[in-house]
Amino acid sequence: MEFSENKQANKQKKTLDYTQNISLDEQAKIEDAKKKEQLIQRAKSFIRVADSYYKIVHRPGKKGDLFKDYLKLNKSTITDDYTHGIIKYIPKYDDFCMVASHTNYQQVVNGFYNEYSELTHKPVEGKFDAIMSIIQHVFGDAYINFGLDYLQILYTKPYERLPILLLESTEKNTGKSTFANLIFKMFQDNAIKIGNNDLQSDFNSVWVKRLAIIVDETSLEKKGITQMLKRFSTETGKVTVNEKNKAQTEVDFFGKFIFVSNEEGKALSIERGDPRWAVFKVPTFAEKGVKDNPLIEEAIQQEIPHFLHFLIHRKLFYKKESRMYFAPEVYQTAQLQLYYNNAISKAGQLIKRLVIDTFDLFPNETKLCFGISDIQEELKGELKNLTREQVKYALETELKFKAQERGRYSYHSRRLAEINTNHLLGIKQENKVHYVFPRFDAETWKSTNDEF
Repeated sequence: MEFSENKQANKQKKTLDYTQNISLDEQAKIEDAKKKEQLIQRAKSFIRVADSYYKIVHRPGKKGDLFKDYLKLNKSTITDDYTHGIIKYIPKYDDFCMVASHTNYQQVVNGFYNEYSELTHKPVEGKFDAIMSIIQHVFGDAYINFGLDYLQILYTKPYERLPILLLESTEKNTGKSTFANLIFKMFQDNAIKIGNNDLQSDFNSVWVKRLAIIVDETSLEKKGITQMLKRFSTETGKVTVNEKNKAQTEVDFFGKFIFVSNEEGKALSIERGDPRWAVFKVPTFAEKGVKDNPLIEEAIQQEIPHFLHFLIHRKLFYKKESRMYFAPEVYQTAQLQLYYNNAISKAGQLIKRLVIDTFDLFPNETKLCFGISDIQEELKGELKNLTREQVKYALETELKFKAQERGRYSYHSRRLAEINTNHLLGIKQENKVHYVFPRFDAETWKSTNDEF
C-alpha cells in the first residue's frame, strides 16, 4: 500500500516538474491549439454559400417536431460570438443545390452545398414485423404490393412521380397516422408535417423542398388548392419558392403529398377520372381484429434500418406505365370511386340512374339513345328547372359521351314504361341529335357500386 502511494506521488511530481519546465512559448502554442480545435468544431455549425453566411439549425415546428433549416447571419454576428478567427474554418461553397439520393448521397456536388439531407439510418438486414403489419393494415391484401412499391420508389427513386396518397376514415385509431409517421421517420429532415393552413398559404418555402409532404387532418375542398396539388404532383421542372420577406427563387420540385383525413369522401376536391389520386379507406384495428400496440412507434423506429435493407434488395412488383408510375387501375379503390361519384353533378348522377333503370325495363336492348330534350322530359320530376346546358355538360364533360349527328333512333322512355304495364308503349321514334349509351356502360356503373 505504501509502495503504491509513493509511486502515485512520484508520478504527480514528474508531471509538475514537466509543466514547470515548459516554456511560455510552448504553453502559448498548446493554448492556441486548443482554441483552434474549439473554433474548428464550432465552425461545423456554419457554412458560407457564395457571399452569405448561414448557421445550420433545427427549427421547432408547431407540433414540436424539429426540421432542418438555414439561418442567415451577418459575418460580424459570427465574429462577435466566436472571434474573427472562426471565419477561416467555415467551409465555403459556390451556391446551394438540391440533389436527392438515399443510396448514393453527396453533401457537396461539384462545389455546391446540397440542401437535401443525408439519412442517418444505415440499412442492415433484420426483421421489420411492426412496419409490415401497419403497411398490411393500411393497404390490405389487394393493394399491399402497391403500398410496398410506393415506399420502395420513394426511397430508391426519389425523383419518380407518384400518385397523391390520401388515407382516410371517420373513425380514430385506424393506423393512418402511424403510417404517415413511418414515412416521417424514414425520411427524417426530408419529410415534413404541415397543416391545411400551411398548404393554403402563399408562402411555400417550409414544404416545397421536401420529399414527403404530410398533411394531417386534411379538409381542403377548395378547387384552387386541388389545382395547385395537381400541378405540383406532375411537375418535372422548377417551381417558385415563396418565402416571407425574401426574394423569390426557383427549385426543382420532386415532393410527394401524403394526406391523412377524418373527412371521408370529401377531404379534397377530386375530379372524376383524375389518375393523380390514390385514396384508401383505412379500417379500425377492431374491424380487422388487430390488437392495438401502444409501443408500435418505438418498434417502427428500431426497424427502419431493416426495412430499408429490404427495399434496396426487393424487386418492384409493378413496372412503370404512366407519368404517375403506376397504371391507374392499380390503385382504383372503392374509396376513390366515392370521390369520382361525388365529383359528378346531380344531373350527371340522375342521367346514369336513368340509363341503368331503362336497361332494366328493356332487358333485350343492347343500347339506348336519348336526345337532350328526352333527358329533360325524363328527369323533370326529379330535378326542377334542368336546362339544356346542364344536361349537355353532364353528358359531354362529366360522362364523356359524344353527340351523334341528327338521325332516326328509338327512344325508350323510363317514365312511360313505368306508367304502362305494356312496356312497348314506352318506345317512341325520334329524329334529332342524340347520344348513344351501350349496355356495357350501365353494367360498369352498377359494378363499381356508384351511389346516386
